[in-house]
Amino acid sequence: MADLVHIVVIDDNERSLELLSAALEQLEVCLHTANDPEDGLRLVRELRPHLVITDLVMPRLNGLQVLEQVMKIDPTIDVILMTAHYTTETAVEAIRRGAADYLEKPVKLPLLRQRVERLLHTAQQRQRALTNDVFGSDGVRFEGLIARSPQMWEVFAKLQRIAPHYRSALISGPTGSGKDLLAQALHRLSGVTGKYVVLNCSAVVETLFESELFGHVRGAFTGADRDKIGLFELAHEGTLFLDEVGDMPLSTQAKLLRAVQNQEISRVGSLEGRRVNVRIIAATHKNLPQAIQERSFREDLYYRLSMVEITMPGLRDRAEDIPLLVWHFIQRFSKEYGKSIEAITPRAMMHLEQHAWPGNVRELEHAIGHACMMTTGDVIDVKDLPARLLHDADSGKMVFSGREIDYPAKTTNLSAKSTSALEMQERELIIRALSEAHGNQSEAARHLGVGRDALRYKMRKHGLG
Repeated sequence: MADLVHIVVIDDNERSLELLSAALEQLEVCLHTANDPEDGLRLVRELRPHLVITDLVMPRLNGLQVLEQVMKIDPTIDVILMTAHYTTETAVEAIRRGAADYLEKPVKLPLLRQRVERLLHTAQQRQRALTNDVFGSDGVRFEGLIARSPQMWEVFAKLQRIAPHYRSALISGPTGSGKDLLAQALHRLSGVTGKYVVLNCSAVVETLFESELFGHVRGAFTGADRDKIGLFELAHEGTLFLDEVGDMPLSTQAKLLRAVQNQEISRVGSLEGRRVNVRIIAATHKNLPQAIQERSFREDLYYRLSMVEITMPGLRDRAEDIPLLVWHFIQRFSKEYGKSIEAITPRAMMHLEQHAWPGNVRELEHAIGHACMMTTGDVIDVKDLPARLLHDADSGKMVFSGREIDYPAKTTNLSAKSTSALEMQERELIIRALSEAHGNQSEAARHLGVGRDALRYKMRKHGLG
């Protein structure tokens, strides 16, 4: 990292401090040590370090209490907890409270250096995203995902924190937002050696759910002419991704809960228990707490799956990512269709930025695929976009991140006006909303129907802040 990196290490064992210091000095960081947690917290207050590494079991204050105090001082500081008394439950609890990582003592020093380097790199990338620093031409990449928005980099940071320790995780978010890509990234980061196995719960007939998940033996039911391995066994030592888990029937939910809790399954038609070691990632676009109230989803299964919960934002709430995603899809489809598309006109990009994107990233992907197929040159223009994206402009309305707002008829003829007219209308809408909210950005964002971060992006774009 370009700036001087400060790391505070807290451990009441002097020998452990010496070993950790020797390992971390190789990283060219500014290291500060304390054998008393109170002294360590004083260093944190004075230095505001990039990273704190603390033992869990110490006199006066334990590691979880140190973590809690660090989060109060500065929640952006990453914290690694170490303990000789490692349990999955304690690790998950530490991650839930905000720990960036959790390591078992005696700590393997190469592993510690690897985890520290990764955390410092992610912190640097996250800070660049939060401060709108200089990005490459395609923005910032993380495990195959592309984003520059603070919302997404908070998601990425959470993935890194939970990946080594989680047993089950729930990803919620609107349809088409990329929950499956997030699940794949979590699987890769976890370091498990087994397969990544997928079940789309909305595509399975209710009577076949158990056979798909747990397998069956020959003769278990009509048509079962041979033994079949279920997805739990296929995912042994790996990850089972349950997409749209909210569509799973109640009768199967109870059996899934037992399998997740006990890590043991029985094939349909057999009483023999089979041990498995499977991490579970579930995803849904539904409101599961509401489904629990409606008695269509089990409360105990929800709490088991959501030991760690990740929320994937919709595309309208991460508007600053649209240009990056547009160019990524242009490059992909240009190659796929054997074309040499080099650019997109400002007018076409304006339409893409103004669209509400109810279908999120998937809808944007399809729109760019359509445009790449339709264009006859090397530049995508408005005429190449799907007709549904042009409807809002032609109807005399501006769609500002999902909310339709009337604008004067003199700007509706986009073919006769430059994009500056449309940009001016958007700028005026923002100014008006800020004025009505007396400068309160959160209130202005609510008035416009957008997230606060999306509003800030638009304000920067128009030179308003």
